[in-house]
This record gives sequence, structure tokens and C-alpha cells, in this order.
Amino acid sequence: MSSLRSVLLRWLLVPTLALWAASVAFGYWRSLAQAHAAHDRALIGSALVLAESVSVADGDIVVEVPRSALEMLRTDAQDRIYYRVAEIDGGRHVTGYEDLPAPPVAPGGEPVLHDARYKDQDVRMVALRHVLLDGAGRRPLRVQVAETLDARQAFTRRLVAATAAVELLLIALAASLIVLGVRQGLAPLARLRDEVRGRGPQDLTPIATGAVPREVAPLIDAINAHTERQRELAEAQARFVANASHQLKTPLTVLRAQAAHALMQTEVDAMRRIVARMDATTEDTGRMVEQLLALARSEPGRALQLRDVDLTELAREATFDLLATARASRIDLGFEGDAPVPVRGEPLLLREMVANLVHNAIVYTGARGSVTVAVGHRARRPVLTVVDNGPGIAPAERPRVLERFYRAPGCGAAGSGLGLAIVREICARHGIELLLEDAPGGGSGLCVRLVWPEAAAAAA
Repeated sequence: MSSLRSVLLRWLLVPTLALWAASVAFGYWRSLAQAHAAHDRALIGSALVLAESVSVADGDIVVEVPRSALEMLRTDAQDRIYYRVAEIDGGRHVTGYEDLPAPPVAPGGEPVLHDARYKDQDVRMVALRHVLLDGAGRRPLRVQVAETLDARQAFTRRLVAATAAVELLLIALAASLIVLGVRQGLAPLARLRDEVRGRGPQDLTPIATGAVPREVAPLIDAINAHTERQRELAEAQARFVANASHQLKTPLTVLRAQAAHALMQTEVDAMRRIVARMDATTEDTGRMVEQLLALARSEPGRALQLRDVDLTELAREATFDLLATARASRIDLGFEGDAPVPVRGEPLLLREMVANLVHNAIVYTGARGSVTVAVGHRARRPVLTVVDNGPGIAPAERPRVLERFYRAPGCGAAGSGLGLAIVREICARHGIELLLEDAPGGGSGLCVRLVWPEAAAAAA
């Protein structure tokens, strides 16, 4: 895994070095062009001086090559100078190197500069036309001067080397500043790393974003959000362990006592009565375990597995599953609702929510009572109601019965006080409004009304 520092340095220094190499190449060609321009001017000047040294004596062309014409070209001891003077008409050679190649274009009013190959060397050559007056006649001449390229290339190399050295020194200084800047820029991350490393295993408090760069703040916010979810999961797990240890301790103690009592019996009928009580205790304990698991699944830290659900079908199945329990308690359990009512939620939790409401109503209504479950709409919002004709809940107690393990005073039915707490948690996770109201009709009883948000119904 590469470090952020190395990545930043590579992206900053490698392109800088690449630009330096491109600058050296461009500088070389630019310097070479400047060297050509300077030497070409000297080459043309030498050819002009050489042309002015041509004269006619007794009908013959005489060339007195001045030393200054050639010395002005000797900028480097390694360079060699070649020249030639020839008549254009007839091509008669006058002086100089007779095998010097002719220019590609005949010189006119302006000097002709070109590159050529002579004596296995690259040379730069100038050719110009010079008209020599011979009495009343005119004798056109072609004057050529060539030099090797060693001086030009040596000058270019010296110039480029000096420039490249200065640029490389500046790049080295810039690289030092870049390394220092990257180190200083990453210092807040190093401090953040040390802070996180120094935390204890139980420390899940959010990381402060005030001292980190703005670009890193979204990452810290995401980490804080993830840490918050982990904190909620840890708290949910701790609550589940505390709830389970608190609630299961009593029934397990009762079961052990009943089992010990049964072992002491010698009569079968007495033993059967104790085993029957053990069976009832086991059933209640199983119900409590299911409620604890449902409570753990409804904790805020766990992500919901949302699906499109038909509330009518789900509530009907959950109600009919408790039909045998209602008959055993001589409760008239009814269901109202035929049309599909689409909602969105986690089916397992929604089914547990309905089952808890119906089971609570059956337990607290009493023998020969009635419980009715209905599904429909109110102002385009899905609604589920569970109505019983039991003793109901006093308005002052209704907020408290939604708390975990709380049971209203004077309640004679057995229970753990988790049913409505589970319903409240599931409603909060799904955005469902939970209302506890008096039963319609003015009699005794309780009406529990669940109202889904309109957006959930529209989305479904």
C-alpha cells in the first residue's frame, strides 16, 4: 500500500522533472537556432568580404583573400573553413576548394544559406552572387563560404548545460519546498492518526474536524457516521444482554424450582400438575425470548431490509396465527379489511409488530372479550387499528406503557412489559405514527392506531 505522501510527491516531482527534460530539449533546439542565426550572419559577412576582395587585373580575375574574412569565422579551433569563387557563366573555377558543392538554388540578390555534406562532415554554407565589372563588361561570380558545425554545437551545448544546471538547481530547491509543504500539509493527518491510535477500545466519540484540512473533513464525517452506527450497535448489544439477563433470570429460577418440586413428588397427578405449570412457564419464557429478539432486531443501529408489503395480507396472517390463543382465552378475534394496502418496510418486523399488538390485546382483554384488527386508509395514509373491549389504559399511563418492562399498576395479566415497547421501536424505524386512544363507542377498551406516512404509501 503506497502512502499518500509518496503519491503526492510522485505527482508533483515526476511531472516537474518531465517538464525540465522538455525544457532542456526545447532550450537545446532554441539555442541551436540562435547559434545558427549568429554564425550565419558571420558567414554571410565573410562571404561579402571575400566578394569585395575579387578584382580584375589584365583581364584575369584575382582574389586576395583577406585574413579577416576567415578569422571572423574561427570561433572554435576545431572548425574548418572552406571557400570557393567561380564564374557563373561557364562555371570556371577561380579560387578555393574546387569540389565544394554548388548550392541547391542559384544565388540571386540575396545570399542563399543551406546545409551540405563536405569531406564527410556536416557544413553550413552560404552562396551569393557578385558582379565584377571588367571595363564595359560584367562578369557574374558565385562566392561560397562553408564552415563545419562544431563551434555551433559546442556553443549550444555550453549554453544549454548552463541553463539546465540553473533550472535543475531551481527544481531541487522547489522539490525541497514541495517535500516540506507536503509534510506540513499532511501533519494534521498524522496528528489525527496519533489521536485515533491513542483512543481506548470503548471510546467511540466523534472525531473533531476543526483541525483537519477541508478536503479531509468529508472523510472524517463519514468515519464519524460509521462510528456512530457502531456505537449504536454496541449499545443495542449491551441493552440486549442486560435485558436478556434481567428477564430470563426469573423464569429460569422458577423452572428450576418447579423441576425440583416435581422431583420430590411421588404421586403422578401432583407431578403432572407441576409439569403443566412448567409447560406454561416455558411457553411464557419462549414468548419473552421472541420479544427480546424482536427488540434487538428493531434497534436503530441495524439497517432495515425494506420491501414492498401488502399490509392487509401481512396483518391477516399475523392475526390468524393467534386465533388458537384467542379461542383458548375465549376471546372473539376478528379481522376487517379486503383491499390490498401497499406499504414499504421490513416484513419480519412489521409482522412482529402486528403480532405484539394482537397478543397484548388478547392477554389484557379478559375472557369473553373481543379484539378486532382492521386495515384501511385515512386521508390516503395506510392505517392499522387494533381495538379491544378490555379495561383499557388510563391516559396518564399511556406514555409510560411504551417504555421497556413497564406494566401499568393493577394489571393482573402476566407479561414482560415488552410488547408495546417493541411496537414503538418498530414504528420509529419505519416512520409510523403510533396512537393510543379510547375504544370507539364510549365503552371501555383501548384502540391502538398505526398510521403510515403518505410518502410510503405513494412510493409503494
